[in-house]
Amino acid sequence: MVNKIKNNVILIVGGAGNIGSYILDNIIKYKPKEIIIIDNLFNSDKSNIKHLEDDIVFYPFDISNIDEVEYVFKKHKPDYVFHCASMLIKDSEILPRKSIDSGIKGTFNIVDMSNKYNVKKILYSSSASVYGEPQFLPVTEEHPLQHKNFVYGWVKIAAESIFLSQCNVPWLGFRYYNVYSERSTNGALYSQIVPIFAKKILKNEELTVYGDGTQTMDMIHAKDIAEANVLGLFSNVTKEFFNVGTGIETSVNKLIEYFGEVYNIKTKIKYIKDDSQKVKHRKSSIKKITKMLNFKPKIKIIDGLQRFKMRYYYNEYGD
Repeated sequence: MVNKIKNNVILIVGGAGNIGSYILDNIIKYKPKEIIIIDNLFNSDKSNIKHLEDDIVFYPFDISNIDEVEYVFKKHKPDYVFHCASMLIKDSEILPRKSIDSGIKGTFNIVDMSNKYNVKKILYSSSASVYGEPQFLPVTEEHPLQHKNFVYGWVKIAAESIFLSQCNVPWLGFRYYNVYSERSTNGALYSQIVPIFAKKILKNEELTVYGDGTQTMDMIHAKDIAEANVLGLFSNVTKEFFNVGTGIETSVNKLIEYFGEVYNIKTKIKYIKDDSQKVKHRKSSIKKITKMLNFKPKIKIIDGLQRFKMRYYYNEYGD
C-alpha cells in the first residue's frame, strides 16, 4: 500500500472525540508532515489526545464560524480532511439550532474550504440515523433515507446532500452504527448507553431500560471505525457512502448480559415506557465496505466492554 499520508498535512475535525482520537492514533503511524485538530470540545475530551499533544496543532474552534475554519485552511493547507465533528443524538434534540450550526453550516464550511484549498480527499462521518426506523434488515446503503426523523438524522441527511451537490474534491462518507469505546464521553446534556450502564453498574444502581429491552443495536468499537476511515483515505474509491457496523444485532437485554459477565455482577433492571425517539432495530449490511475497502471489524462487544471497564474504573476511582 502506497503511503499517501507521509509528508502530507492531515486535518481531523472533531479530533478529540471518540472517533477522531482513534483516527489520530491510526494516522500518526504513517508519519504525516503535520496533524491539525479542530475541536470545540462540546462533547469531546482533550484527554483523549493528551498522549499525542506534542505531535499535533490544536485549535478549539467551532466549524460553524467560517473565519475560524478558513484561518486553519489558509495557514496549514491540509491535504486530507477527516470530518468527524457532530452533536450527539439527544443533545441535538435539546439544542437543535446548535446541531444545525455544527452539522449543516459547519459541514458546508468544511466542504467549501476544501474546494477552495484543493484538498485531496475528505472522509465524512455520517450515521445510520439517516435511515430512520429500518424497513428491512440488514440495512444496505440503498435503503431509503427517512426525512421524517429526529433532528440528528435529518441533519446528517442534509450534510450528505452537501457532499453530493457541493463537494468538488474526492470524498467518502461513512454511516456509523452504534459507536462506543472507552473514550466515549458523556454528552453535554445526555450520555450514551455504554457510559450510562457502566456508571450505574459500578455504583450498584438500578438500570433503566426503555420498553422490554428487545430493541437492538449494531455495536461497533470506535477503533474499528477509525480503521474504516483510514482504509477510505488510502483507497481510490470516491463519492460513495458506506455502512460501518458489524452486521451483528445485539439487544439491550443481551448487552446487559455482557455487562454482567464483564463486571461480574448481577444487575437490577427497571423497565419503563418505551422512548419513541429510539430506533427499535439496527443491523447493518457491510458487504459493500468489505468488498470495496476490505474492511472487517475486529473488536467483539465483550472485549470492547472490557476495555471500557478498565479506563472508566480508573477515571472514577483512581489507581
